[in-house]
Amino acid sequence: MTNRLVFCDCKNRKSMSAVVATALLLVVAVVAVIGFQDWFLMYSSNVFSEVETSSYNDVSSFGIETVVGNVLYLKNVGSDFTIKDIKIDGVSCYDNDTVYEKGIFEIDVSLCLENVSRYDPEILIVTDKGLIEKKIYYKPKPKTCSVGSIVLESQTSQTFYKYNKPYNSLEGCLAISQERTCVNGVLDGSSEYSYLSCNDSLAPTNGGEWVLVFANEDLGINNDFYVMKYEAKFADITLKTQDMGGYRGWQYSAVAGNMSVASSFEYEPITYVSQTEAISACSALGPGYKLISRSEWVAIGREIEEMPENWDSEMVGNGLIYRGHSDNVPGFVLAVTNTNDFFDGTGNSGTSDQRRVLVLKNGEHVWDIGGNVWEWNSDTYNNNVDSSLGKVFSWYEWTQISSDYDHLKPSNKSLTSANGIGKILPDDDSAQGGGNIHAFLSGGGSDNVVSAGAFGLRLDMAPSLVACYIGFRCTYDP
Repeated sequence: MTNRLVFCDCKNRKSMSAVVATALLLVVAVVAVIGFQDWFLMYSSNVFSEVETSSYNDVSSFGIETVVGNVLYLKNVGSDFTIKDIKIDGVSCYDNDTVYEKGIFEIDVSLCLENVSRYDPEILIVTDKGLIEKKIYYKPKPKTCSVGSIVLESQTSQTFYKYNKPYNSLEGCLAISQERTCVNGVLDGSSEYSYLSCNDSLAPTNGGEWVLVFANEDLGINNDFYVMKYEAKFADITLKTQDMGGYRGWQYSAVAGNMSVASSFEYEPITYVSQTEAISACSALGPGYKLISRSEWVAIGREIEEMPENWDSEMVGNGLIYRGHSDNVPGFVLAVTNTNDFFDGTGNSGTSDQRRVLVLKNGEHVWDIGGNVWEWNSDTYNNNVDSSLGKVFSWYEWTQISSDYDHLKPSNKSLTSANGIGKILPDDDSAQGGGNIHAFLSGGGSDNVVSAGAFGLRLDMAPSLVACYIGFRCTYDP
């Protein structure tokens, strides 16, 4: 039987390669000798081998040269190539088809290199003609950690501070410091510690313990300042006279010996002190020391208002802010005997509004802002009309006072004494003690109950008046 091989002529067919044409001329002779089936197997094997060799040769003309920085260098000495994808250690960083002719090319592979940590990453290039695969030396950039403008190299440790403002406590800046290390691009430790510097050199060196309060431009306070952590006490109690009427305050107006004052937990606060005397006592501590102003008091109050720890619900604006000793139990002012007991001396605990300690933004504690004794501020109203705030003499909620006096109020103007902020006592008549000058008293006394609080204010006293329920505290602005 004669074997026949028939070829069909199709339109638009492509030209045959020289190899294929030569093979076809030999077909009849080959078929005659070995038969069609054997010939087909031999032909298929030869064509596959030829294609594989051709593909290898094409790919080998396209080479990976090196990686410098974030740039991959490629060299093509053969025909045009289209790159489909580039992967480095399995990470893809190429998303478009680009045709490359002969020459040397630069490709940005920064997306692939972000997570490369070894020196011999594997580079895989997918082209329209095959795969190129190569391991290449690459020195990965150390992963840095950034905190604002601060950049730390990998494995580098640095001391960070919680605040970059002047700071003081018993431990100074060490109290707000933390050693943090950059570990593989991640900075360990707490993100609260993010400043490289802390300055306690400007902190007060006289007058006991002070805490930092941040500036509040809304209240016209452009600088951070310090306030006494406790109500003003005598630095030296020797020869001083305590209230013999049972209120337990130390009398400023009947003293002997050293008149220096200090912020201390020991002893009960100074009382029987006029605003004039309080101004002198603070100034005597040195330059930068003075009696607290109402604006500074409100700045403290607004920090307190913003801290969940100061609310009995632990939610800002929900429930009430702790007042401090204000329920007349016991019926006298208190010293501090245990600084770890926030209800010290009150006989209370838990969520009672008698908690004496309030927390500032920097995490520091301030005692007795809302109770124990009323405290002189340095401000005055110089006539009865001003001190009336448009009201007759009586206790009012802050929500009843005109918005003209918002600078005296909490940030949240809807808060009332039910929220523990205290009340206000305007005075449209002569001041107690005589005259038309009305001095500011903030906070609350030990028996003022709902009128006491961090924003409590009374305007019925003359600067010269002294009483067993009035004390003071100083501030320091370096």
